[in-house]
Amino acid sequence: MNRCEDRHEKRYKITYKPAPGGRYTPQWLVCSNCVENKHCFGDEDLILSIEKIA
Repeated sequence: MNRCEDRHEKRYKITYKPAPGGRYTPQWLVCSNCVENKHCFGDEDLILSIEKIA
């Protein structure tokens, strides 16, 4: 499982679509600040789901 920063408090689990021809669906645990401010966590075309975990 990927993480935004070890010291950040994880609040969301983001699951991305697999690469074309692939089966691996990357998942990230991210804090509120990173999900709101980092473009890579908010690319709507690649996201399968965003779940609030805390």
